[in-house]
Amino acid sequence: MTGGLILAALALGAPAPVEEAPPATVIAEATIEAQDQPAPPPPQPPRKPAPLSFGPYPPGWQIDFGPGLLAVPEFPGSKGLRILPIPQLDIRYKNQFFASVQQGIGYNLINTRHLRAGPILRPEFGRTTRDIAVFPGLRRINFTVEAGGFVAYQPSLFTTLQLEVRKAVSGHNGTLADLSLRKIALKGKWTLGYGGRIRFADATYFRNYYGVTPAAALTSGLRVYQPGAGLNDVGVSGFVSRRLGGKWNGTVFASYSRLIDQAASSPITTSRFGSRNQVSIGAALSYRFRFN
Repeated sequence: MTGGLILAALALGAPAPVEEAPPATVIAEATIEAQDQPAPPPPQPPRKPAPLSFGPYPPGWQIDFGPGLLAVPEFPGSKGLRILPIPQLDIRYKNQFFASVQQGIGYNLINTRHLRAGPILRPEFGRTTRDIAVFPGLRRINFTVEAGGFVAYQPSLFTTLQLEVRKAVSGHNGTLADLSLRKIALKGKWTLGYGGRIRFADATYFRNYYGVTPAAALTSGLRVYQPGAGLNDVGVSGFVSRRLGGKWNGTVFASYSRLIDQAASSPITTSRFGSRNQVSIGAALSYRFRFN
């Protein structure tokens, strides 16, 4: 198009007789050349801003795997501990999916800067016949999965207030509600986490773990006890994690809870084999894998 306009301008500016029109052939060539030029490209729409990142989450899949040991009460209300060789397994996908022994399996259906919510599954190890051998007649409670949902409010990236409600699909068959507050701090190669929790439970949970039926009272030596729904315990927990060489990571964690109300009054808890103080400790070594 530029070449045609230049030719037309040269023809119009050339010395010519007064009132003499430009030659028709020059105007025709300029018009044809202008029509043959490609049209200018349409303006590009403005680019959308990149989505905000709501925390120190992996860009894709992240898996931490390695050996671990966990010491937990033999059963709720127990004074003794049992050692479980549980592998350290923590799986995360961006800020969407998470799965670990400590946090269970969950998915953020609602996922905003300050609010997360979705389904969650947590393991419950129950109590074995060996765990309660000191109380003949008390029934064992099988391992189960507690299914439910959670709502989490995050006033900052490293502070979370969360409510969970879960129902066991088998095992103790009870319903639990946990209200917890968690905080995380990053210090170079160190990650520190701490928080507190309060737990409520329904009558089914209490009667299975803390109750004593008339038949069990005859063989165990415990008095009959039939608790109802109520507050189960108040507890605190924390962990310390450090990045080691390469992609290795070491973690130690501990929790303490105090049984209260009907859980503390159970003849199981007040026996010489029981305690209101419930302690769990553990350690793990893991290797991190990352991929998209």
